[in-house]
Amino acid sequence: MLRELGAQLEPAAQDLPAGTPMTVRVEAQPTSTLKILQSIALPLLAPVGTAGIVIVLVVFMLLEREDLRDRLIGLSGGDLQQTTQAMNDVARRVSRFLLMRLVVNATYGVPIGIGLWLIGVPNALLWGVLATVLRFVPYVGPFVAALFPIALAVAVDPGWSMLAWTVGLILIIELLSNCVVEPWLYGASTGVSTVAILIAAVFWTALWGPIGLLLSTPLTVCLAVVGRYVPHLRFLDVMLGSDPVLEPQERLYQRMLAGDAQEGEDMSEAILERRPLATFYDEVGLPALRLAEANRRRRRLVGELRALVIDGFVRLVADLADHEGADVEEKDRAARGAPVVWSGTPVVCIAGRTGLDRAAACMLAQLLERRGIGTRVLPADAISPEAIGSLDLEDVELVCLPYLGGSAVAQSRQACRRLRRRAPDAKLMVALWNGQLDERKCDGAADGLAADGLACSVSDALRRIEALATLPLSCPMMAAPIPAGEDGRLAVLHQTRLLDTPTEERFQRITRKLAKTFDMPVCLVSLVDEERQFWKAATGLPEDLARSRHASREMSICGHVVAANDVLVIEDVLKDRRFANNPWPKERGIRFYAGAPVRPEGGPAIGSLCVIDMVPHRLGERDLAFLQLMADEVWLEIQRGMAADAGLSPHEPHAPARAVAAF
Repeated sequence: MLRELGAQLEPAAQDLPAGTPMTVRVEAQPTSTLKILQSIALPLLAPVGTAGIVIVLVVFMLLEREDLRDRLIGLSGGDLQQTTQAMNDVARRVSRFLLMRLVVNATYGVPIGIGLWLIGVPNALLWGVLATVLRFVPYVGPFVAALFPIALAVAVDPGWSMLAWTVGLILIIELLSNCVVEPWLYGASTGVSTVAILIAAVFWTALWGPIGLLLSTPLTVCLAVVGRYVPHLRFLDVMLGSDPVLEPQERLYQRMLAGDAQEGEDMSEAILERRPLATFYDEVGLPALRLAEANRRRRRLVGELRALVIDGFVRLVADLADHEGADVEEKDRAARGAPVVWSGTPVVCIAGRTGLDRAAACMLAQLLERRGIGTRVLPADAISPEAIGSLDLEDVELVCLPYLGGSAVAQSRQACRRLRRRAPDAKLMVALWNGQLDERKCDGAADGLAADGLACSVSDALRRIEALATLPLSCPMMAAPIPAGEDGRLAVLHQTRLLDTPTEERFQRITRKLAKTFDMPVCLVSLVDEERQFWKAATGLPEDLARSRHASREMSICGHVVAANDVLVIEDVLKDRRFANNPWPKERGIRFYAGAPVRPEGGPAIGSLCVIDMVPHRLGERDLAFLQLMADEVWLEIQRGMAADAGLSPHEPHAPARAVAAF
């Protein structure tokens, strides 16, 4: 056909004269309806087709879910328990994610609808519902939903105010919900980290487009669960999961290695909000020290790095000294007034071998101090053969030797033998905190170490030491001793003519002033004779004692002030050997006593001025000086009364001194 057409055209072209111009007209080819439809539909066919395939696949998967479940179990190798647990975990996480997405979408669409209605945008309810539905397409759907109310605001408002309010409303809610609430709630509800959700959205969108964006979170959840239950794919759980990758003790040790003790302290305080301090040291502090000890034995923790880690742990313990947290047991103990009777500094914690042992000793010492047991911490060099001879163990009740190393038995046995020779009366406790013993094996293993006790944890050591501290409660009461020169002292007392006399305002004024100054409930002016103490003035005494106005000298604490002729302070009566088993303060609930002798200058004490409380206290040097000053004022009042009885004027110079000299 082409050849015939060419043959017909060639002669016509040849008949034209040379150079004759030809008219050419270019016309657009008419576009058919089919081509128009193809140009519009083809770009939409790919996503629509993908969506259709996904929908069909999901429908058939739901119809055949039991068969697919059994096939998946068969592919897992027959471990029914682990596979079932993994599938239940996936189902629970995805269900929680979908529920959370519905909640988030509703909390996004409702404010949008209400805000648009308040602004005045037409059909506000429709745009709120549309925002809720389109938000099921994460990150992209909200922006598509925002185009409709924005376009409508431009169309219906001749000004710019409605547009500005609409854009502002959408931006504020979008920023709060899409960039903060969604990652936080989705990560918490699915067990996938926030960063993993964002990265997964980018990955699955690049791979499958909008459908990948819609399915990104459920697919990521499945991968994270697979990584949790399949050992060889654990890296998926590490990368995608929301659970901490490092254990608390590993994180703490890592922060010490990095020299960031402050972050270690912040992490510890967060844990202490849920656990007592002793439990924290057992579950986090000691395991972290054991990791450091293991690296030290492998010679990976040496030199400046080792010193950095030790200083970090010691600083951490010091910073946690005032932390209360969840220590309910300790608060109850303080409220009840637990009967710990060791006074002074009865416990010495000596590091077993290294500076890491010293850090562990600081943990135990801190807990003992919080329970009212004074403790010193010494380095390992303190029990070396050269230094143990100069070791001060006076008034020490117990020596504790903590060890973190796994092979410390021989060394602890040798240290116990040295300490036995140095302090035969002190009790010895070895704390093997290497994680290889439990409490059931401790009692039998202590005999082979020549120690009185063996502890395998901080809590165990704390219980054993507290049990030993309460044993002296059975010791006999120490009666008030009779001082030298008792006859002369009694002569001065009787010459005052104050025994068995009524109370006087001049002395009552002093007791009221002192009780108010020290904020104590009881203050006494006590005169001690042969067999009793007589209260010349008293503030705050119980009714029965206020009527009798005397008590036995043998059981009195004021008798000890008279015997010592000096200020006596007992911060906690139950922790003092002399008074822990004294029935009189015990029955009255007395926990604190501070008394100063009432005496002539350079003479024996005839009584005391004392303050008493039912809770332990501590007084400073200025407080004690003021107490003695007030006791001297009591004696001046006694001198004035003696001068008046002798017929001398109290205002006459040196009248009190002359009256005393006359006696």
